[in-house]
Amino acid sequence: MEKTERDQYVAIVRSTPDRLKAELAGVPKKLLAWRPAPGKWSIHEIVCHMRDAERLGYLHRYTEILAKDNPTFPDVDGDALALERQYRRLNLREVLRDWRAARKESLAIVKKVKTDQWLRVGTHELAGPMSLETILQRQALGNDEAHLAQIADIKKRWEILSRLRETPKLLVALLRGMSDEALRRKPAPEKWSMLEIACHLRDAEEFFVERYGKIANHDRPQLRMINQDALAAKLRYNEDDPALVLKQFQGLRAESVAILGALAAQSWQRVGVHPKRGDVSIAWTAEHQVEHDSNHLGQIRALREQFAG
Repeated sequence: MEKTERDQYVAIVRSTPDRLKAELAGVPKKLLAWRPAPGKWSIHEIVCHMRDAERLGYLHRYTEILAKDNPTFPDVDGDALALERQYRRLNLREVLRDWRAARKESLAIVKKVKTDQWLRVGTHELAGPMSLETILQRQALGNDEAHLAQIADIKKRWEILSRLRETPKLLVALLRGMSDEALRRKPAPEKWSMLEIACHLRDAEEFFVERYGKIANHDRPQLRMINQDALAAKLRYNEDDPALVLKQFQGLRAESVAILGALAAQSWQRVGVHPKRGDVSIAWTAEHQVEHDSNHLGQIRALREQFAG
């Protein structure tokens, strides 16, 4: 490994405390404890794991490999530690304080490593022989970069799911208090009424549920499109029952959120084939769904303001 490459890894390891602090800034307790999918760690648990990986893994390996000839490193079983140490019950501030102290010790050791010492070798009980520079690389990429990315991904998924859960409430609030005539009034002959937009949200939700299910359970499935104007005319949206439309939309949105909430992070990267857009992932579809909600809620809000009087 060239010195420039090692220096890059050292820079990553040195920057992680500040980057982790930034990722955790302003994160509510509920999100810290939220597990993005069944069996997956929360942000709180990830930080606890980082602390134990630092002390029992990297700091221990750096110390041993510099003090002994070909020492043996025990494996750090993260899942076992999470259960044995009851990560979810630990005080996160204390965990972070301990992790920062351990990271400071690791950096102090790394700073003093001489050029010829980077090739010293130890043997991991499962992964086999690894040099000091290999351990550094694992710490920078396999630990720091990977876990920071996990935390960022959890925050993003939380935001997406929170906004998707919020839409039915916002829709109810926007339609509340409007007269039946106002709900069905079109701003122009070719434009949709508030009720028609609500009907569109309901029927589009069926397609989102269908797409999530297909992509989650099949490899690159073909996805359908709808002609939304033709469907609106065929189903006579403007003659529908507003209360029933809201109830149906709420039920379908609950299905969407349930599917997304049960998927592991890697499953969000599964793709289906859209007739126009080509490969689209579950993650992209969920983000598109949020934008779709925002666009149509904005339309209803504008009509409400126009017709409120």
